[in-house]
Amino acid sequence: MKFGKFGAMILAAGLGTRMKSDLPKVLHPICGQPMLTHIIDQLLSLGVDKIVIIVSHGKEKVIQAISRDDKFVFIDQKKPLGTGHAVRQTEKIFKNFKGPVLILSGDAPAITKHTLQAILRAHQATKADLTCATADLPLSTPYGRIIRKNNKIQEIKEALDCSKNELQIPEMNLGLYCANPHTLFSALQKIKNKNAKKEYYLTDIVQLINFSQAFKLEDARETLGINNRVELAKMNQYMQHKINEKWMLRGVTLVDPNTTYIDASVKIGKDTVIEPGCHLKGKTWIGSGVMLKAGTIIEDSRVETQATVGPYARLRPKSHVKKGARVGNFVELKNTTLGENSKANHLTYLGDAVIGKNVNIGCGVITCNYDGNLTYQGKAKTVIGDDCFIGSDCQLIAPLRLQKGTFVASGSSVTNDAPKDSLVIARAKQITKKGYMKKMWVRAKKRKK
Repeated sequence: MKFGKFGAMILAAGLGTRMKSDLPKVLHPICGQPMLTHIIDQLLSLGVDKIVIIVSHGKEKVIQAISRDDKFVFIDQKKPLGTGHAVRQTEKIFKNFKGPVLILSGDAPAITKHTLQAILRAHQATKADLTCATADLPLSTPYGRIIRKNNKIQEIKEALDCSKNELQIPEMNLGLYCANPHTLFSALQKIKNKNAKKEYYLTDIVQLINFSQAFKLEDARETLGINNRVELAKMNQYMQHKINEKWMLRGVTLVDPNTTYIDASVKIGKDTVIEPGCHLKGKTWIGSGVMLKAGTIIEDSRVETQATVGPYARLRPKSHVKKGARVGNFVELKNTTLGENSKANHLTYLGDAVIGKNVNIGCGVITCNYDGNLTYQGKAKTVIGDDCFIGSDCQLIAPLRLQKGTFVASGSSVTNDAPKDSLVIARAKQITKKGYMKKMWVRAKKRKK
C-alpha cells in the first residue's frame, strides 16, 4: 500500500552502554545486517519521502554504514538530553513537512511494514495529532505506563517516575509514534526536564496535544528494544524464526528450521530444499528446485535452479553455480563460476575461476590463484572451457586457460595454457628401485639396536 507523503525519524543517538561494545548499538548485526538497516528497509518499502537519523555516539561509523541516497539526513545530537530533545533537533527539516512523521527507536529492528502501515492508516483515518503505539506487557517491563482518563490517554509516565499503583498498569508505551509535524514541534517547545533523569521526554507532549490516541498492538515483540547482548541474541532468534517461516510459506522446504540460518537479504526460489545446519548470508540468491545439503555455507553468491550444493560445502562471495551444477562435500568456491551441469564433487578449492559447461573437477583439485604479488597484482584467473576433464589431485596454476575438451591427467601441476582437445600430463617421471626398501628397513633396525 502506498500512502500520501510521509516522513520518518529514527532515534539512534543512545550510548548503548549495556552492550559493552565499541560498536554503536544500532550497528550490531541481526540476521546479517545492522539492526538500524532493518528499520530503514521497512520504511523504504513503504515509499517514505524523507528519513532523518539522529546520531551522537559513534556517529561517524553509523553514517558510513547506513548512508545510501538523498532520502537520508543525519543530525548530530551533540549532547543527548532525552528523546524529546532528540526529536526537536529535526525541526528545521520537518517543521513545514506536508504529511505525518513516524518516530521510531533505532534499537527496535523487528518492526514490520505491516505495523507501520497500520499505524499510519489509523493516524490518518482519525485525523489525530499524535498516535502512540502501546501494548499490554508484563509488569516487570521498565517501560512508560499509559495513564488514561475516561479511556483517553492523559499521560505517558516513565517507569522511574511512576507510583506503586501506576506500576501496576499493564498498558505501556512502545516508543513508536506517528505525529503531525506542526503540532509536534509546538508541543516540544513547552516540555520540561522535571523528572528522575533530568531529561526532556518525548512522552510529555501527550499532555500538551489536544488529540492523542493509542494504537494498541496485540503482539509487541516487534517493537521491543535491545539493550544488551542477551536481548540481542533473543531478538536474533525471533527475527530468524520469522524469516524462516516466510520462506517456508513461499514453498521452500527447511528440514530443520531451528538449525537453518538465513539472512534478511537472501532470496530463495520455490521447491528448494535446505537441510539442517545451512547458513545463507548476505546478498545470496538461490533459484528454484535447488538442493542445499547439510552444513552448507553460502555468502553473497548465486545458485541457479536444479543445482546441488553440499554437504559441508562453502561458497564464498561472488560465486555462481549455474543450472544443474553440483558442488559436493568439502568443496570451497570463491569468486568462481561453475557452469551448467559441471561438477566438483569433493575436497576441492576453486578460486577466481571461470568454468564452462559439463566439466568434471576431480577430488583434491586446487586453483593456485595467488603468488604474493610477485609476478601479477591481486588474484590471477583460471579459465576452463566446456567439456573439460580435470583429474584428481591436480594443481591449476593461474593465470591459466584450458580450451574446450582438454583432459588433465591426475596428479598434474599445470602451468601452461592448453589448446582445444588436448591431453595434459604434468608429472615427474616415476622411478622404481626394486628391493630398495628392504635394505632401508635393515639399516633402521640396526640403528635402533
